[in-house]
Amino acid sequence: MFASAVQRIRAVFRRRLERRSVDPLQQYLLVVDWLNTVLKPVGCDIFTAGFSSTNPLACNTMVNIGLFFCLNVYNLWRTRAVLIDFMFCFATMLYVVMMSAKMEVFVHRNNQIRELHGFNRRFYDRFKRGDQAQRDLLTDYTTDTCLLVTVFAISSSPMLLFVFILALLWSALVEFTLPFAYVLPGIGYDYLLGFAINMAYQLLECTLTTIGIVASEGIFFTLVLNACLHLDMLRLDLSRLAALCQTDDGDGEDRTREIRDRIRTIIEHHNAQRDYTNKLCGLFELHFFIIFGCISCQLISIVVVVVLVPDWFPGYFLFFMLTGQIFFSCTLGEILDLKCDALRVAIYNVPWYRMEARDQKAMQLLLLASQWPTLISYRFGTVNIRAFFKILA
Repeated sequence: MFASAVQRIRAVFRRRLERRSVDPLQQYLLVVDWLNTVLKPVGCDIFTAGFSSTNPLACNTMVNIGLFFCLNVYNLWRTRAVLIDFMFCFATMLYVVMMSAKMEVFVHRNNQIRELHGFNRRFYDRFKRGDQAQRDLLTDYTTDTCLLVTVFAISSSPMLLFVFILALLWSALVEFTLPFAYVLPGIGYDYLLGFAINMAYQLLECTLTTIGIVASEGIFFTLVLNACLHLDMLRLDLSRLAALCQTDDGDGEDRTREIRDRIRTIIEHHNAQRDYTNKLCGLFELHFFIIFGCISCQLISIVVVVVLVPDWFPGYFLFFMLTGQIFFSCTLGEILDLKCDALRVAIYNVPWYRMEARDQKAMQLLLLASQWPTLISYRFGTVNIRAFFKILA
């Protein structure tokens, strides 16, 4: 039932994309353009022509991050005698650290992301001219990317809105209460004007943080899913090579020449895929080291407070939101790991014994190269489901 529901949802997203364009490249660009538009308010629209890391909005965001960090340090000192508020401010401050890590990747290293994006554009442009199976593979991955980004955005944004609605209802019916523990210096929230100013400021900061998280994670999802697409396209080529090796039709020299040409194309494609994955994993290694470290500390602090104060409901909200964020990333890392395993199996299953000795050696080298794939790492391990459960353990 669940699988059939997912297939129906995928069909809906596929039809929506096809109404915009039947070209897989244009569908891919639609997803990227949407993410780029979402990042524009924080100055991180890195796919815009002429983008500069020193644009006014990006500089404003960096200054805002610095001031927000100082504000949280002040509130840590202010709430040092109140465990719940102190831990709440600590968790919020770690969000600032996480946003700094994202800014380092998506602003200061934007050339590397644009390089990966350019590779994907060329990949789509090349294979959209291929046969129906290749075009279907491109369309399937574009649909999955659009679906995954939408699900992540929907699962993140309403949760934040729900917290603010609860705070407003409680403030209207009982007493003034802010969604988060930090307040502006010298402006209390026990009177209407101070409450309104602090509420507006918290709403602004949470909106900017949600924009940054949703769009930056969406770009990461897009890049990783395209790495999986490259691997699946290689598997498609390998299956066709295997079918060709099994045939005995035609002239022997022509068959050998065609097999050799296909092996050469597969090796070139595999080298390009390895280069893409190496750059992708190198780009996000420090990012995930910081993100996983911050989330681990946040989860520990939340669990400590919830054990001592079971009715601290914002802690439950933060726990599920943080868990969901790392679950998406770890799941994609696991999928990439499985795709690499499937590629090794596909290479092994090619009937190399029906090739010339020279071609057999090329396949052996290809199989050897596939034994050591580059996977997404956080320096101390691979980003996958095992890492997810280690963080929660």
